Amino acid sequence: MQLDDQSYQLLKEILISPVITVKDLQERYGLTRSQIHYRLQKITDWLAFHQLPPVRKSRTAGIIVDPAARDLVSRQLPTVFGQQSILTEPERITFLLLMLLSRNEELSLQHFASGLKVSRNTVLADLKRLNKTGQKYQLSLQYTRRNGYTLLGEEWTKRMLLIELVQKALKIANGEEWLLAVTGLSKAEVKRMRSRFEIVEKRLKIRFTDEKLMELPLTFLLLLRRIKRGKQIELPAQTFAEVSRTKEYQAVDSLFWDLAPLSEQDRLFLTLQLLSSSLSFLEVSLDGNDQLQQAIEEMVTTFEKLACVTFQQRSTFLEKLYQHVKPAVYRIVHALPVENPLLLQIKKEHGDVYHLVQKSMEPLAAIAKRPFPEEEIAYLTILIAGWLQKQGEKLSSRLKAIVVCPNGISVSKLLLETLREMFPEFVFLDHIPVREFASFPLEFELVFSTVPLRTEKKLFLIKPLFSALEKRQLKMRVYQEIYGCLPPEIDYDGLLQVIEQHAEVKNAERLKQSLRSYLGAGGSPASPTFKAKPNLADLLTEETIVFQEKVSVWHEAIRLASLPLLASNSIEPRYVEMMIRKFDRSQPYIVIAPRVAIPHASPEDGVNRLTMSLLRLSEGVEFADGLPVNLVIVLAAIDRKTHLTALLQLNELVADQENVSRCIAATNKRELLQMIREYSREEVCG
Repeated sequence: MQLDDQSYQLLKEILISPVITVKDLQERYGLTRSQIHYRLQKITDWLAFHQLPPVRKSRTAGIIVDPAARDLVSRQLPTVFGQQSILTEPERITFLLLMLLSRNEELSLQHFASGLKVSRNTVLADLKRLNKTGQKYQLSLQYTRRNGYTLLGEEWTKRMLLIELVQKALKIANGEEWLLAVTGLSKAEVKRMRSRFEIVEKRLKIRFTDEKLMELPLTFLLLLRRIKRGKQIELPAQTFAEVSRTKEYQAVDSLFWDLAPLSEQDRLFLTLQLLSSSLSFLEVSLDGNDQLQQAIEEMVTTFEKLACVTFQQRSTFLEKLYQHVKPAVYRIVHALPVENPLLLQIKKEHGDVYHLVQKSMEPLAAIAKRPFPEEEIAYLTILIAGWLQKQGEKLSSRLKAIVVCPNGISVSKLLLETLREMFPEFVFLDHIPVREFASFPLEFELVFSTVPLRTEKKLFLIKPLFSALEKRQLKMRVYQEIYGCLPPEIDYDGLLQVIEQHAEVKNAERLKQSLRSYLGAGGSPASPTFKAKPNLADLLTEETIVFQEKVSVWHEAIRLASLPLLASNSIEPRYVEMMIRKFDRSQPYIVIAPRVAIPHASPEDGVNRLTMSLLRLSEGVEFADGLPVNLVIVLAAIDRKTHLTALLQLNELVADQENVSRCIAATNKRELLQMIREYSREEVCG
């Protein structure tokens, strides 16, 4: 007696999940309640045929397999779920493709039917579905009397698919036995190849994961089979320059030379498989000169800032990340397949960490020259979440907040960074526009919004920009509502002086910021306050300031303010036009304070380098009804972070209306620059 595909899948699901309900199965498989009960009865009949206790259903515990039945099924796995059982349709297609990619002879319907233990009609139906699957990889199935069934397409694509299929096959119940049977590999061959990889481990002083040590021998044997059949591949020239210098290249050259006539391209390709495999280094020495190491440190620093945490044993943690990220970069650069079967589970259970890791990936994406796929980000999420848990820190135990702001990206980003600095004990997940609030996918408890919202979460209405007094008032309000007390006032400079009397301080500023984060978070370690260069005084100089009595219309003010940046080739003319086109008088978000506007567009709209310019008008011009502007500051940003220190300092300056009045009343540029320098401190205080 055999089970149909769907009943077989349900039985596997029940065995994997100790307690699962009918409703769970309905949601996972898209079946009705009656369809689930019908298949559960088929499973019960099948278990009875094998003299196993039946499946039971409980109102409180869901679907239960008797412990004796579970033990018996586990012992019978090789026969119950091995070659004597049936494969599901997706599993059959996996092994059909493996047969086609690893064939040593002409393949006919009879070969497929015999190998998969199914009828010829089943094979014909599967081949039709296989052809649709192949189109996704730009491969097509062809049949001729002379050559039988073959796959047509690029050799690179075929090898990539073969690697992916081996990974998939080994995740199928008793998958290794099926793979050996359909490809004709012997256990002795695999054992000999595995011993070669153990030699590679010793020679390179690395350690493959158990999963990779099972996968690599099978993958290499099947790749070598294609190489022996004369299947050629071409790799880009830069791949040779990069890969041929590695110790892995030397290992391939010396350990596998006798198995097949390897061309230079084949050696490079096989080396890439080693470089992209998940492994750990028995000896790791991070000297600070490695670009990848520097990118990892930047990524970790960004994560610390976003999550308001500080990684303990940082050097050890960086080594662990380096061990994982190095092969991941090779996989991404060379488009090698990677599968993460836990992706959805990781995003569900560690969604907050995943979200913040994803927002920290820019330095690594720059190294790989392409974005990291979500499968790789999920693996990094597990590493980071595990390390945080190891040091006794869980983001899940911290209050999470989002910032809702309908203003432009620069204003929203500035607001987010200001709040992160003010409340390091909270995890600020993101800044979002109003329209995305209802559909934001992550869990949060606090909302900081510049507009009223209908929500059951704890909501704090705030201004887009704060004065120093308004910051203190907001902090008092938040602490009173969340903790029922006022925020502590700590003299960090005095505390630092006491520490310096008893210990050598290598970086006083970083220590002070760490103390502020740690003590401000009620004992929860947090990251240093966000800091970026250049300062406001570096960008607003005598050359970038323009004085004018008046202009007739608002867009003339933007054009006039842009002239110094156009003259220095800091921006292109299209950037000016885009600033004007993007401005909506009905939603004048660029007016960030009374009589102050910051027109800007996106970096890709024509920014050549980061800079600012300022137009001072003695007589204000209306940017919208009832909104006269005297100070027009054009911002040309190259990304979303490099300008933030200057923007924070500008915020401090214009948040005080007395300062704005003094700027407007300035009789010359030197007076204005003196005020700008006063607010161009290294640290923006909160």
